[in-house]
Amino acid sequence: MSTAVPQPARAQPSAPTITQSGSPQVSLSLHDALTLALANNLSYQSALADERSAEARVLQARAKLYPDVSADYSYVHTQSAASFLIPVPSAGGPPQLKNFQFSANNTNNVGATLQYALYAGGAIQAAIGQAAAGLAASVDQVAATRDTVIRDTTSAYFRLVQTSRAADIAAQAVTVAAQNQTTSQTLYRAGTAARADVLRQDVTLANARVQAIQTRNASELANAALANLLNINLASTITPTERLDAQAPAYVLDALLRTSKARPELAAAQAAVAIAESALKLARAGSLPAVSLSVQDASSKPNFLNVPQPQLSETLAVTWRLFDGGLTRGRVAEASASIDKAKIDLAQLSNGVDLEVREAYLNYTAARAQVDAARTAQESARENLRVSQIRYRAGVGTALELSDALLSSTQAQGQYIGALTGLRVALVDVQRAAGLLAGS
Repeated sequence: MSTAVPQPARAQPSAPTITQSGSPQVSLSLHDALTLALANNLSYQSALADERSAEARVLQARAKLYPDVSADYSYVHTQSAASFLIPVPSAGGPPQLKNFQFSANNTNNVGATLQYALYAGGAIQAAIGQAAAGLAASVDQVAATRDTVIRDTTSAYFRLVQTSRAADIAAQAVTVAAQNQTTSQTLYRAGTAARADVLRQDVTLANARVQAIQTRNASELANAALANLLNINLASTITPTERLDAQAPAYVLDALLRTSKARPELAAAQAAVAIAESALKLARAGSLPAVSLSVQDASSKPNFLNVPQPQLSETLAVTWRLFDGGLTRGRVAEASASIDKAKIDLAQLSNGVDLEVREAYLNYTAARAQVDAARTAQESARENLRVSQIRYRAGVGTALELSDALLSSTQAQGQYIGALTGLRVALVDVQRAAGLLAGS
């Protein structure tokens, strides 16, 4: 028995149609529920958005590897152009002052600049490594969130199956208790049963009705919880169509422990170590010189001469921060501590995954055994109720015996349904713990 999991494409998968008639009604198989969850679950959508942000940060970091080219244009208008007066001799008269303009009223400036960082002390490469590790962590987090959504949705789905079946069993118990009450009243009127027998069946019927109310409420709560996970109308009435009983595969603990080493959470924690190491390189780059090249071409075209004046310049700059008050040293110390913390977190997570796998395996093994025991108990309790009803109608059984048999039968049916549900939940838990959901 394995959980069928749809592959999550980046495009939204098609979801089952929900019909609107009063409160929305929807019938869902487990595959349908998982498809809806991966399409609508807000936690999973948030993880996908984080992945897109990480991809954008990688693009931003890699942009520093390439030169930066920019162009500019400006138009300058001057109300009063600069000028000077020069006396010019005139024929047969005194010199005349002539106005000579040496600036333009209108100037068009066009420029282009290329800037390129030749060396930045490894800061660019460190930033790219940090962004790439961040993207890897985001991808792993998407996979981890997907597995969590699958596990939670599967658990909620079978909880709804369990509570729905329990509500049906409780309703059947009410019907049987009512029939037993009628039988006791008939026997009492015939003089073959005591008044205490009638009262006993009245109490049994009342208790069965209380239990039916409680199980129906539990079913409605489970319905709302699943609808919330699927991010659909919480007023929807979900009818699960998946069978509870199925073959359970056998697992070996050592094999589960090996496959758990590929869990996306561990990969994300390893990426966190890489991010911290890149941050350390970035911090150390603050103590190294930076070399940059700048090429600028500018052209000015004044209107009074109408002749372009090109200006081409090249600049090679070296910048070295000789003293920053201990800022770089503090950043290096912080980055070193972050590396230590990331490694500790990785070791702690690895231990936690190991423990999670062992617990899930033991719970799964116990759940498989509980199903067999609960099935036997249900069959015995059902037969005991049948015999008790025959004995009571024949006048050789007591009301207490009949009530106890009904209670035992109801409890045994509930335990069997609970055992089947526990097995399905334990299966997805062990698959989640071992990292088996990613390939399904």
